[in-house]
This record gives sequence, structure tokens and C-alpha cells, in this order.
Amino acid sequence: MFRVLITGDIHPKGIKNLEQEIDIEIQFSPDLPYEEVLRIIRPYHCILSRSETRITRELIEAAPELKVIARAGVGVGNIDVEYATERGILVINTPGKNTNSAAELTMGLLLSAFRKIIPAHQNMQSLNWERHRFNGGELLNKCLGVIGLGNVGHRVARYANAFEMKVQAFDPYLSDEIFERHGVQKVDWITLLSTSDVITPHVPLNSETREMISEKEIERMKS
Repeated sequence: MFRVLITGDIHPKGIKNLEQEIDIEIQFSPDLPYEEVLRIIRPYHCILSRSETRITRELIEAAPELKVIARAGVGVGNIDVEYATERGILVINTPGKNTNSAAELTMGLLLSAFRKIIPAHQNMQSLNWERHRFNGGELLNKCLGVIGLGNVGHRVARYANAFEMKVQAFDPYLSDEIFERHGVQKVDWITLLSTSDVITPHVPLNSETREMISEKEIERMKS
């Protein structure tokens, strides 16, 4: 019997698909505290989560039967991939599944910030109508700086181009041809920081990207 511990809030359809498999025993415990996961993980062959559970070296060491670590999400920032690989444990995720959702949310946040939608809504809830306080600004001709032109980054760039924004990006791992394909101007790190009206990062969290925007970078940005 292959035992699966699910600690993430997985969609019921996903749970149902697993339940239809033969010789799989499922323990569905979403939002289980880390200490409790650590206590019960020992007999399980697979742990399936989203971002709720940190899959640390400590947790992996407590699970001698573990064969698979699955994340129902794009990144693996909450998983000690290096140690899992060292132990011969397969780490899998679902890249691209939330690409459109993340890109749409980014544009929604942009529009909300520029058009002052949230404070205007709060003002109306207070039974006021002070429209001139919340005129906001337009995205038209604003410069959007995208950090990371991957799945989400290039989708955001496409949407921003539709709003007739000037889109530039920094991604040292992609060729010029990819920038051209997505209608994005390739710039260096300093140029992106100093010339963008809005900066939107779309990179995985790892040792290279952690704290990539600190006080020093903020001081270089447009005021």
C-alpha cells in the first residue's frame, strides 16, 4: 500500500482522482502544523502539499519511507530539493498551472494601485463621494520593468503591451530572440531599477533571488 499524506488545501477533484487509484491510502490533513507533520510522517511514501508545509531536511530525515515530494504549485521554494535529491526522493511540482492567474492578478494589482480603487471603495463605503481625491493615473505609456521573463513574466508583459505600456525586462538566462518574441526590451539590472515606473518580480525564491531587492536597489528606483 502506497501511503500519501496531503497537507495542502488540494481541490476536491484532485483528491477524488487519487482515491480512484488502486493501492493508495490517503490521509487528507490540510493546514496541519509542521510539528504534527513531523510527528506522523514516518510511515508515508509521499507528501503532497502546496505552500503550507515546509519540507525541510529535518522532515525528510523523519520519513525513512518517503519516495515522492509533490507540490501542487509552480515553485519548490518550501522544499529542501538538494537534500531530497541526495536521498533519492523524487521532487515534482506543477509548473505553468497558475501562470494565467498570477499574471491576471499582477495586472489587477497594477490597475488597483494606479486607479486608487481600494481607497475609493473604502471612501464610498463610508458614504462619501470624493471622486477628485481618487483620480489616479493611467497605465498608458508607463514603463513596466519585469524581473524574470519566464511563464508568468512573459504573460504579464503580453497584458502590459495590450495596455500600451512600455515593457522592459531583466533576465540574464534568456536569449535576445525570446525578448523580441514577447515584444519586450532587454535591459540590464541597473537600467531596469532606475528607469521603470513599476517593477514586478516573477522569479523563484532561491539563494540567487533571495533579498534581490533590498535598500540599495530601492534607492536606485525612480522617485
